[in-house]
Amino acid sequence: MKVATEMFVDRGYAATTLLDIAKVAGVATRTLYQHFGDKEAIFKEVVYARDVANVMPPEIEDGDDLALVLRKTADYSYEVALRPRSRELMRLMIAESARFPEMMSKITNTIFARFKANVADVFRKLNESGLIPDGDHDKSAEIFVDLLLGNRTTMIYFGWLSDKIPDEDTEAKLELFVRGRFGLDYPSKPAKSASKKAGTRAKSG
Repeated sequence: MKVATEMFVDRGYAATTLLDIAKVAGVATRTLYQHFGDKEAIFKEVVYARDVANVMPPEIEDGDDLALVLRKTADYSYEVALRPRSRELMRLMIAESARFPEMMSKITNTIFARFKANVADVFRKLNESGLIPDGDHDKSAEIFVDLLLGNRTTMIYFGWLSDKIPDEDTEAKLELFVRGRFGLDYPSKPAKSASKKAGTRAKSG
């Protein structure tokens, strides 16, 4: 998968062939096809291998308050969307979407559906812990992700903004989300440090 990933990113989807991947990987084309299928199947495997499955969703621990859990979830969201390889693959899918609109749309929607499902699970756990009221947690996840990532993420994908998200921006969005979605006051400080990360930014890899 590493060889295929690098070739798709460097050459683009259209310019990469199954034969090219097999040659660089040092395997027979037939072997590659038997294991993964055609080029489209390999591309999907490359993208899915780099999506939310490789990033652990945030866990709610005893003593966590609402602000802390949301900060963890924000960090998780940024890591899923803004890791270097995620950015490269998303740029590739944007570039290839004109030629392969249906395939790129399906792949992107699958990725974000998995991602939002993980965020929705966080809200269900928050509800079970009594930290947020009953409601449509899938819709809460959708709103949360759209608010946190939104326009800035698109600008980052195009290289027009830095991938370092200012803490004050994240805090402002979390407060807006909590007040607007749940009608709750947003705690000014978490119960404990959210993580060892100084700020919310994507990890390497």
